[in-house]
Amino acid sequence: MIRKTLAAALAATLFAGAVFADENTQVRDIDVEADIAAINNPAAAAYWTNVADDLENAIVARITNRTSDDGVKISVDISEVELANAFENVTNVAETKMVGQVNVTSDTDNTEFNSYELTVSVEEALPFFPPGTTVVMITRDTPEYYKAMVEAFAEAVVKRL
Repeated sequence: MIRKTLAAALAATLFAGAVFADENTQVRDIDVEADIAAINNPAAAAYWTNVADDLENAIVARITNRTSDDGVKISVDISEVELANAFENVTNVAETKMVGQVNVTSDTDNTEFNSYELTVSVEEALPFFPPGTTVVMITRDTPEYYKAMVEAFAEAVVKRL
């Protein structure tokens, strides 16, 4: 009985994996903009001046095997970046987050359209910090902090394709 159940579960898992593997959205173009003036936090505005280019590169790195001339165009407009220190995050006085409008369009496929506002918090970026990073020791003015937030945002965009 258990053997049949495991065999059925394994077959279903393999079949589902094959179905999802065929549904990868191909990408033609990526365009990321950031309105630095709209960034609410002065520390964020000073530190994150290259966020548009870095986010675009992070998205491209995740879709290198999914490019096509007939693919979709991904447009991201970062409208808000807030950086809070560990104390502000823990006490809910402020939170670290990136917010942006994501638009997915296609010139060739009318089913490949999507538009949504994406918010990524520092909690969602934790897997992108170096191994062994202590959450309470994370400081907002380090390259690791910046990179983790950008990587988490890029990952969230690609997962929704």
